Amino acid sequence: MTQGPRIRITPIKPVGANVDGPAIRRQLVRMVRNTGADGKRFIAKYPAQRLTASGYVRTGTLKRSWSNTTRAGLTKIEGTVGSSDRIAPYNIWVQGPNKGTGKRQVLRFRAAGWQGVDDLSKMLQTRVEREADAIIERATRSAR
Repeated sequence: MTQGPRIRITPIKPVGANVDGPAIRRQLVRMVRNTGADGKRFIAKYPAQRLTASGYVRTGTLKRSWSNTTRAGLTKIEGTVGSSDRIAPYNIWVQGPNKGTGKRQVLRFRAAGWQGVDDLSKMLQTRVEREADAIIERATRSAR
């Protein structure tokens, strides 16, 4: 699988803290799962096809190559959004990072309105920071 953005949350609970750790963890796991699912929808939303004169018809293979997973262990919660290069080996040329392999091609797709993994990373980071802060703030406010 071509690695896409990864979110990792490692909880730290101070000794003697009066918070419901398992409840916070459940909320964080749910938030990471929902954010991953929204990230998958975000990256798989494509602009309208412009080059129709060639006769090419989109198959939807690239869209179907995107997936998201959430793993929650005792000490960390991890969400990943990625595209399988076995299903769509050209994904790095269309929605890859703005740097490295396929950079010039990727920039053409950006100019045509395609979202890339850099856009996805920004969206996920912003959302996780905002929502994790809100979950922790609510939990610590109610524990006071």
